[in-house]
Amino acid sequence: MESSSSDSTLEKILKIQTELTAAKPDVPYLLDRITLRAKEITGSEGAVFELVEGEDLVYRAASGKAENQIGLRLPMKGSFSGLSLQSRSTLYCVDSEEDDRVNREACRVVGLRSMIVLPLFFDTEVLGVLKVYSSKVGFYSSNDTHVLNMLSGTMAAVLHNAYRWAEREKSLQSMAYLASHDALTGIYNRSAFYDYLRKGLFQITNDSRFLTIALFDLDGLKNVNDTYGHAAGDFYISRFASRFLPFVQNQDILARLGGDEFGLILIHNEPKKSIVNLLEHIRTAVEGEIEFESTKLQIKTSMGFAFYSEDGVDPETLMAVADSRMYENKRARKKGEIL
Repeated sequence: MESSSSDSTLEKILKIQTELTAAKPDVPYLLDRITLRAKEITGSEGAVFELVEGEDLVYRAASGKAENQIGLRLPMKGSFSGLSLQSRSTLYCVDSEEDDRVNREACRVVGLRSMIVLPLFFDTEVLGVLKVYSSKVGFYSSNDTHVLNMLSGTMAAVLHNAYRWAEREKSLQSMAYLASHDALTGIYNRSAFYDYLRKGLFQITNDSRFLTIALFDLDGLKNVNDTYGHAAGDFYISRFASRFLPFVQNQDILARLGGDEFGLILIHNEPKKSIVNLLEHIRTAVEGEIEFESTKLQIKTSMGFAFYSEDGVDPETLMAVADSRMYENKRARKKGEIL
């Protein structure tokens, strides 16, 4: 039985290695794949990829229970992940409440008790830290550490190669840029959105400004993809983003959250009514006809928003309110109740 189990684990490792090496050279996509497969192969509740950005480690990809922590920013100094990077070694925490090497408060925020952290290097280049975790004490075995170590070389190599490819193609300067931007549209991605949302919520607790979240969902993208192909769908998404960008002020953040969903963070002094009018104006301006290879397409988008602190004070609540209102808006538009 033990031999059969070993063979099964080896097959899984080979399958993951094959998937990663055959994947497109897109850093955010690879980070998502790496966290998902690391979670699955270790049976973890959550997995994250932490990228070094200055003195901080930022959750740039997350899977499982860690998904709602994407964009979380923690000081590298005094953290278990920082220690792993410094020592260049894989570390195992059996119980975060008993291990003096960990930041207990940070562990409580994420909801973990045991974890494995794996630093990823390519030659001397620091790529980041892969972390898998469980809410159970002593969840992992030495085999789990061994499996992650076996995958580490492939993970590091595909990330390094994807970064170098993007660097050649787009003259980009850092892994942090790739990990925080959407490859198709060039705007911020989901992890950057949550990173800036947390920063924004912290900032406005110290001044008199307001924060508003707006979510946009492209109506009809599936029909565009099904009728004209994914190249048309990509063009549809890209044109929406490029039409939107002129309305984004310096302190505001526009991000593609995934698929056909976009998010906007506004930090402002204007009253709620003015912001609602502004958002309606932006939607009207970005909607309309576009042309793809002589085919005319119509951009339409549903919208929902949430206001701090009227609708909530934390990212999860604000996003849930905005998302609910967006789908109410979509249903109303389908019924013809709203133009």
